[in-house]
Amino acid sequence: DVTRSNPNGDPDDENRPRMDEQGYNLVTDLRLKRTIRDFWLAQEREDRKVLIKRVLKDDKKNVMSLEDIITKELGIENKENVSREELQNKLPEKYIDVRAFGAAVTFKKANVSITGSVQFGIGKSLNKPEVITMGLTTVLSATGESGTGTMGQFHYVDYSLIQFHGIACEYNSKETKFSEEDLEAVYEGLWLGTKKLNTRSKFNHNPRLLFAVVSKENEFQIGGLDTKIKLKEEENILSCENAVIIMDEIAEALKLHKEKILKIEYAETKELVYL
Repeated sequence: DVTRSNPNGDPDDENRPRMDEQGYNLVTDLRLKRTIRDFWLAQEREDRKVLIKRVLKDDKKNVMSLEDIITKELGIENKENVSREELQNKLPEKYIDVRAFGAAVTFKKANVSITGSVQFGIGKSLNKPEVITMGLTTVLSATGESGTGTMGQFHYVDYSLIQFHGIACEYNSKETKFSEEDLEAVYEGLWLGTKKLNTRSKFNHNPRLLFAVVSKENEFQIGGLDTKIKLKEEENILSCENAVIIMDEIAEALKLHKEKILKIEYAETKELVYL
Protein backbone atom coordinates (compact mmCIF):
# COMPACT_ATOMS: atom_id res chain seq x y z
CA ASP A 1 0.00 0.00 0.00
CA VAL A 2 0.97 3.66 -0.32
CA THR A 3 0.08 6.64 1.85
CA ARG A 4 0.23 10.22 0.52
CA SER A 5 2.42 9.10 -2.36
CA ASN A 6 2.36 8.42 -6.11
CA PRO A 7 2.88 4.72 -6.83
CA ASN A 8 3.06 5.10 -10.62
CA GLY A 9 2.69 8.49 -12.32
CA ASP A 10 1.43 8.80 -15.90
CA PRO A 11 3.87 10.94 -17.96
CA ASP A 12 1.06 11.68 -20.45
CA ASP A 13 -1.09 13.18 -17.67
CA GLU A 14 1.31 15.50 -15.80
CA ASN A 15 2.57 12.49 -13.82
CA ARG A 16 -0.72 12.08 -11.98
CA PRO A 17 -1.38 8.67 -10.39
CA ARG A 18 -2.90 6.31 -12.94
CA MET A 19 -6.64 5.86 -12.38
CA ASP A 20 -9.30 3.89 -14.23
CA GLU A 21 -12.81 5.10 -15.06
CA GLN A 22 -14.26 3.50 -11.93
CA GLY A 23 -11.88 5.36 -9.61
CA TYR A 24 -9.38 2.59 -8.86
CA ASN A 25 -5.64 3.26 -8.79
CA LEU A 26 -3.57 1.39 -11.43
CA VAL A 27 0.13 0.49 -11.34
CA THR A 28 1.91 -1.03 -14.33
CA ASP A 29 3.80 -4.32 -14.16
CA LEU A 30 6.86 -2.40 -15.40
CA ARG A 31 6.84 -0.31 -12.20
CA LEU A 32 6.75 -3.47 -10.09
CA LYS A 33 9.58 -5.08 -12.06
CA ARG A 34 11.62 -1.89 -11.67
CA THR A 35 11.18 -2.15 -7.90
CA ILE A 36 12.48 -5.72 -7.95
CA ARG A 37 15.39 -4.91 -10.27
CA ASP A 38 16.44 -1.92 -8.15
CA PHE A 39 16.54 -4.15 -5.08
CA TRP A 40 18.74 -6.67 -6.92
CA LEU A 41 21.01 -3.90 -8.19
CA ALA A 42 21.48 -2.49 -4.70
CA GLN A 43 22.74 -5.88 -3.50
CA GLU A 44 24.09 -7.18 -6.79
CA ARG A 45 25.67 -10.62 -6.55
CA GLU A 46 27.26 -12.80 -9.18
CA ASP A 47 24.11 -14.94 -9.40
CA ARG A 48 21.84 -11.87 -9.47
CA LYS A 49 23.26 -9.72 -12.25
CA VAL A 50 20.73 -7.34 -13.78
CA LEU A 51 20.61 -6.50 -17.49
CA ILE A 52 17.96 -3.74 -17.66
CA LYS A 53 19.70 -0.87 -15.86
CA ARG A 54 21.10 2.60 -16.43
CA VAL A 55 24.85 2.61 -17.09
CA LEU A 56 26.86 5.76 -17.84
CA LYS A 57 29.45 5.39 -20.59
CA ASP A 58 31.42 8.62 -19.97
CA ASP A 59 31.81 11.55 -17.60
CA LYS A 60 29.33 13.55 -19.70
CA LYS A 61 26.60 11.29 -18.32
CA ASN A 62 25.77 9.72 -21.65
CA VAL A 63 23.95 6.43 -21.15
CA MET A 64 25.10 3.13 -22.63
CA SER A 65 22.72 1.36 -24.98
CA LEU A 66 21.47 -2.14 -24.19
CA GLU A 67 23.61 -3.43 -27.06
CA ASP A 68 26.72 -1.78 -25.56
CA ILE A 69 26.02 -3.19 -22.10
CA ILE A 70 25.65 -6.72 -23.46
CA THR A 71 28.75 -6.40 -25.63
CA LYS A 72 30.85 -5.24 -22.69
CA GLU A 73 29.52 -7.54 -19.98
CA LEU A 74 29.42 -10.70 -22.09
CA GLY A 75 32.90 -10.04 -23.46
CA ILE A 76 31.76 -9.95 -27.09
CA GLU A 77 34.69 -8.80 -29.19
CA ASN A 78 32.85 -8.33 -32.47
CA LYS A 79 29.16 -7.46 -32.21
CA GLU A 80 28.83 -7.86 -35.98
CA ASN A 81 29.30 -11.63 -35.63
CA VAL A 82 27.22 -12.31 -32.52
CA SER A 83 24.68 -15.09 -33.12
CA ARG A 84 21.11 -15.49 -31.93
CA GLU A 85 22.02 -18.77 -30.24
CA GLU A 86 24.83 -17.09 -28.31
CA LEU A 87 22.46 -14.45 -26.95
CA GLN A 88 19.73 -17.02 -26.27
CA ASN A 89 22.12 -19.02 -24.09
CA LYS A 90 24.31 -16.37 -22.46
CA LEU A 91 21.73 -13.76 -21.47
CA PRO A 92 19.66 -16.02 -19.15
CA GLU A 93 22.84 -17.60 -17.83
CA LYS A 94 24.24 -14.24 -16.70
CA TYR A 95 21.20 -12.11 -15.81
CA ILE A 96 18.51 -12.97 -13.25
CA ASP A 97 16.05 -10.43 -14.68
CA VAL A 98 16.26 -12.16 -18.07
CA ARG A 99 15.57 -15.53 -16.45
CA ALA A 100 12.69 -14.01 -14.48
CA PHE A 101 11.09 -11.43 -16.80
CA GLY A 102 12.63 -12.07 -20.23
CA ALA A 103 14.20 -9.60 -22.65
CA ALA A 104 14.05 -8.43 -26.26
CA VAL A 105 17.50 -7.69 -27.70
CA THR A 106 18.42 -6.51 -31.19
CA PHE A 107 21.87 -6.67 -32.77
CA LYS A 108 22.63 -6.01 -36.41
CA LYS A 109 22.64 -9.70 -37.33
CA ALA A 110 20.91 -11.23 -34.32
CA ASN A 111 17.51 -10.60 -32.79
CA VAL A 112 16.35 -12.54 -29.75
CA SER A 113 13.15 -12.43 -27.71
CA ILE A 114 13.20 -14.37 -24.45
CA THR A 115 9.97 -14.94 -22.53
CA GLY A 116 10.57 -14.81 -18.80
CA SER A 117 9.17 -17.27 -16.29
CA VAL A 118 7.44 -14.63 -14.14
CA GLN A 119 4.71 -12.41 -15.53
CA PHE A 120 2.58 -9.88 -13.66
CA GLY A 121 -0.71 -8.27 -14.55
CA ILE A 122 -1.52 -4.62 -14.02
CA GLY A 123 -1.79 -3.75 -10.34
CA LYS A 124 -5.13 -2.34 -9.19
CA SER A 125 -6.19 -0.86 -5.88
CA LEU A 126 -8.85 -2.65 -3.84
CA ASN A 127 -10.11 0.72 -2.59
CA LYS A 128 -11.02 3.93 -4.41
CA PRO A 129 -8.45 6.53 -3.34
CA GLU A 130 -8.62 10.30 -3.71
CA VAL A 131 -6.06 12.03 -5.93
CA ILE A 132 -4.65 15.18 -4.33
CA THR A 133 -2.64 17.93 -6.04
CA MET A 134 -0.14 20.03 -4.13
CA GLY A 135 1.66 23.12 -5.41
CA LEU A 136 5.46 23.18 -5.19
CA THR A 137 8.04 25.93 -5.45
CA THR A 138 11.83 25.87 -5.61
CA VAL A 139 14.21 28.44 -4.18
CA LEU A 140 16.74 28.29 -7.04
CA SER A 141 16.14 29.47 -10.58
CA ALA A 142 15.68 26.67 -13.08
CA THR A 143 18.17 28.29 -15.48
CA GLY A 144 20.86 28.96 -12.88
CA GLU A 145 20.53 32.71 -13.47
CA SER A 146 19.31 35.25 -10.96
CA GLY A 147 15.60 35.28 -10.46
CA THR A 148 12.83 33.41 -8.71
CA GLY A 149 12.54 29.66 -8.44
CA THR A 150 10.17 27.52 -10.45
CA MET A 151 6.63 26.45 -9.57
CA GLY A 152 5.13 23.04 -10.15
CA GLN A 153 2.67 20.46 -8.87
CA PHE A 154 2.90 17.13 -7.11
CA HIS A 155 0.03 14.64 -7.48
CA TYR A 156 -0.52 11.77 -5.05
CA VAL A 157 -3.16 9.42 -3.65
CA ASP A 158 -4.29 9.73 -0.04
CA TYR A 159 -4.20 5.94 0.48
CA SER A 160 -4.12 3.04 -1.97
CA LEU A 161 -4.09 -0.68 -1.16
CA ILE A 162 -2.82 -2.21 -4.40
CA GLN A 163 -3.10 -5.83 -5.49
CA PHE A 164 -0.82 -7.51 -8.04
CA HIS A 165 -1.27 -10.96 -9.52
CA GLY A 166 1.58 -12.93 -11.04
CA ILE A 167 2.36 -16.39 -12.39
CA ALA A 168 5.66 -18.29 -12.43
CA CYS A 169 5.51 -20.67 -15.40
CA GLU A 170 7.39 -23.97 -15.06
CA TYR A 171 7.73 -24.41 -18.84
CA ASN A 172 9.36 -21.03 -19.42
CA SER A 173 11.59 -21.83 -16.44
CA LYS A 174 13.04 -24.78 -18.33
CA GLU A 175 13.91 -22.53 -21.25
CA THR A 176 15.58 -19.80 -19.17
CA LYS A 177 16.95 -22.05 -16.36
CA PHE A 178 14.93 -20.06 -13.83
CA SER A 179 15.44 -21.78 -10.46
CA GLU A 180 13.76 -22.01 -7.05
CA GLU A 181 16.54 -19.72 -5.77
CA ASP A 182 15.62 -17.19 -8.47
CA LEU A 183 11.98 -17.35 -7.37
CA GLU A 184 13.03 -16.67 -3.78
CA ALA A 185 14.93 -13.64 -5.10
CA VAL A 186 11.73 -12.41 -6.80
CA TYR A 187 9.88 -12.71 -3.47
CA GLU A 188 12.67 -10.75 -1.75
CA GLY A 189 12.47 -8.05 -4.41
CA LEU A 190 8.71 -7.79 -4.03
CA TRP A 191 8.78 -7.56 -0.24
CA LEU A 192 12.08 -5.91 0.67
CA GLY A 193 12.31 -3.88 -2.55
CA THR A 194 8.97 -2.24 -1.77
CA LYS A 195 10.23 -1.35 1.70
CA LYS A 196 13.33 0.28 0.24
CA LEU A 197 11.54 2.68 -2.14
CA ASN A 198 12.77 6.03 -0.92
CA THR A 199 12.21 8.83 -3.44
CA ARG A 200 9.67 11.61 -2.84
CA SER A 201 7.08 10.07 -5.14
CA LYS A 202 7.71 6.54 -3.85
CA PHE A 203 7.85 7.32 -0.13
CA ASN A 204 5.47 5.54 2.30
CA HIS A 205 5.27 2.27 0.35
CA ASN A 206 4.79 -0.86 2.46
CA PRO A 207 4.31 -4.55 1.61
CA ARG A 208 1.30 -5.95 3.48
CA LEU A 209 0.58 -9.48 2.22
CA LEU A 210 2.41 -11.82 -0.15
CA PHE A 211 1.21 -15.33 -0.81
CA ALA A 212 1.95 -17.96 -3.42
CA VAL A 213 -0.15 -21.01 -4.32
CA VAL A 214 2.16 -23.80 -5.50
CA SER A 215 0.50 -26.52 -7.56
CA LYS A 216 1.29 -30.24 -7.43
CA GLU A 217 0.41 -31.03 -11.02
CA ASN A 218 1.83 -29.86 -14.32
CA GLU A 219 -0.35 -27.42 -16.25
CA PHE A 220 -2.66 -26.75 -13.26
CA GLN A 221 -3.53 -23.34 -11.89
CA ILE A 222 -6.72 -22.26 -10.15
CA GLY A 223 -6.87 -18.98 -12.05
CA GLY A 224 -8.66 -15.77 -11.20
CA LEU A 225 -7.47 -15.63 -7.60
CA ASP A 226 -6.95 -11.89 -7.93
CA THR A 227 -10.71 -11.43 -8.46
CA LYS A 228 -11.58 -13.21 -5.21
CA ILE A 229 -10.11 -10.70 -2.73
CA LYS A 230 -12.27 -7.67 -1.92
CA LEU A 231 -12.63 -4.95 0.69
CA LYS A 232 -15.67 -4.68 2.95
CA GLU A 233 -15.74 -0.94 2.13
CA GLU A 234 -13.94 0.61 -0.86
CA GLU A 235 -14.25 4.32 -0.13
CA ASN A 236 -12.93 6.60 2.61
CA ILE A 237 -10.09 4.20 3.44
CA LEU A 238 -7.15 6.23 4.79
CA SER A 239 -4.93 3.50 6.27
CA CYS A 240 -4.52 -0.25 6.31
CA GLU A 241 -6.21 -0.34 9.73
CA ASN A 242 -9.42 0.84 8.00
CA ALA A 243 -9.15 -1.78 5.23
CA VAL A 244 -11.14 -4.91 6.10
CA ILE A 245 -10.36 -7.64 3.55
CA ILE A 246 -12.99 -10.23 2.68
CA MET A 247 -11.31 -13.64 2.14
CA ASP A 248 -14.38 -15.92 1.76
CA GLU A 249 -14.18 -16.42 -2.01
CA ILE A 250 -10.47 -17.12 -2.16
CA ALA A 251 -10.68 -19.49 0.82
CA GLU A 252 -13.43 -21.44 -0.94
CA ALA A 253 -11.42 -21.65 -4.17
CA LEU A 254 -8.37 -22.96 -2.31
CA LYS A 255 -10.45 -25.53 -0.44
CA LEU A 256 -12.08 -26.69 -3.66
CA HIS A 257 -8.70 -27.41 -5.26
CA LYS A 258 -6.75 -28.44 -2.15
CA GLU A 259 -5.89 -31.88 -3.56
CA LYS A 260 -3.94 -30.21 -6.35
CA ILE A 261 -2.11 -27.69 -4.16
CA LEU A 262 1.36 -28.60 -2.92
CA LYS A 263 1.70 -25.70 -0.48
CA ILE A 264 0.84 -22.08 0.18
CA GLU A 265 3.70 -19.73 1.07
CA TYR A 266 3.03 -16.33 2.60
CA ALA A 267 4.40 -13.30 4.38
CA GLU A 268 2.32 -10.63 6.07
CA THR A 269 2.34 -7.64 8.38
CA LYS A 270 -0.03 -7.53 11.33
CA GLU A 271 -1.83 -4.30 10.44
CA LEU A 272 -4.35 -5.76 7.98
CA VAL A 273 -7.77 -6.98 9.12
CA TYR A 274 -9.29 -10.10 7.47
CA LEU A 275 -12.82 -11.51 7.41
